[in-house]
Amino acid sequence: MSRSGARIRPSEQLEESLRDALLTEIDAALAECDRLASWEQPERRDAVHELRRALKRFRAGASLCKGAVDGVEVRSVQEEVRATAERLSATRDRDVLVETIGSVVRIFPQTSRRSAQAIAVALLAPEKATTASADWHQAAAIIRGQLEAMRTRMLAADLRAVAPDSLSDAIARRWRRARRAAAVPWNAAHLDALHEVRKECQRLSLQLHLVSRLGPRARLERLARRLGRVVSAIGEDRDLGLLEGLLRDRRGEFPDPRQVDAMLAEIRDRRASCLRSARKRAGRVLARKARVVRSLVMRGR
Repeated sequence: MSRSGARIRPSEQLEESLRDALLTEIDAALAECDRLASWEQPERRDAVHELRRALKRFRAGASLCKGAVDGVEVRSVQEEVRATAERLSATRDRDVLVETIGSVVRIFPQTSRRSAQAIAVALLAPEKATTASADWHQAAAIIRGQLEAMRTRMLAADLRAVAPDSLSDAIARRWRRARRAAAVPWNAAHLDALHEVRKECQRLSLQLHLVSRLGPRARLERLARRLGRVVSAIGEDRDLGLLEGLLRDRRGEFPDPRQVDAMLAEIRDRRASCLRSARKRAGRVLARKARVVRSLVMRGR
């Protein structure tokens, strides 16, 4: 079951509350390592998902420390996060591809839907031998070691320079970056730029959730949710785009190319809808100036 991210507690010393929140995310990731070594595949898949979520939340919080603590220290922690996430990405990407195929083949009648899905999964997202239980046990042990090293480093990090103004300034800078990133053509020809928009909005959403108790909680959490919807819409476009490319590249391997054409038409329509929705949502939420968001975090106005 998905858990809500940790938050900074305003009643405590800010630097220690931030440290506790970041350690909570590391501990959540550590707790998933046991499930990562499970014999049951659904359990492992869920563990991968929750590990990635905890690591993203940690990374978002750690990035608020830039300028307030030793930059080398923060970068080393983030490198540990990145290395851990890379070990998980291939498995998660395959799961997402399988889910995307399942959603696209719904255009077919029930009589042919199951076979169309089975063929597409077999050709485009085959199960690999590296998912054997022994390999997962080894991966869990390596990831646990990385996470424990991250935890030790976080415990020793000097966060005394962390203050409300440094947190609000960091979020304001991220907000300006998101606004600049969003000033691009919202179409499939600019996927790299849209990925940047998604990355900035996701980091902002997680950061606003983390600091939501420092300002007006309802307003900050509402902003976080609205940014999250932008992230979801762009992410869906990205997933559909990945499937579209695979279908085009391997169309000749399908027994019925007409089914591929039908899936490609469905993907084009859905991608256009996703980008329209993402652009509309991003335009609304990012219409606020960075100074307004900074004020919310800093003074609760």
